Amino acid sequence: MKLTLLPLLCLACAAHAAPAPNQLTISGALQHYLAERGDLCVGKFDWPIAVGAQDRDAGSRDALQMPVLEKLGMVVGERDGETTRYALSEAGKKFYIKRREGKADFCAGKIKLKKVVRWTPPDAAGETTVSYTYTIAAAPWTRDSAAQQVFPMVDRVVKGQGSLQLTQRLKWLHRRWVAVL
Repeated sequence: MKLTLLPLLCLACAAHAAPAPNQLTISGALQHYLAERGDLCVGKFDWPIAVGAQDRDAGSRDALQMPVLEKLGMVVGERDGETTRYALSEAGKKFYIKRREGKADFCAGKIKLKKVVRWTPPDAAGETTVSYTYTIAAAPWTRDSAAQQVFPMVDRVVKGQGSLQLTQRLKWLHRRWVAVL
């Protein structure tokens, strides 16, 4: 008697294939993801941040942003010759959020799901791309016009809440949809 494994393999494949996504399962996966990783941060991990003459001459990101954050009371600058070292103020420390990866970052707000707009059919790897609108609990310092100029992406995300669409890849894993990091 000849036994073929092909039907058994196909049954195993079907048992692990991604089901068609739906509003409820996709929304739940996004809410979970955003609860854990929905902080809108600016990539300022290590403090103090030193800004020297070369940074100012080049118009570096820190040379533009740190004086604005100092004016807003988020950082305190200490000058030493041509270098200014900026440390987080007590007010600024409220926005220095420890991330899941163990690193902390200076953040501008927390994103929450408003509505799932659409998703793609799962691909061969069991992944789908989801488009969604969001709300954001933005830090008060993001309302300042100078901050909006030196943090243009933060400004765009804050002003886009409710209408701007973000995307996230989700993968069918362990019988649920999870974010692809």
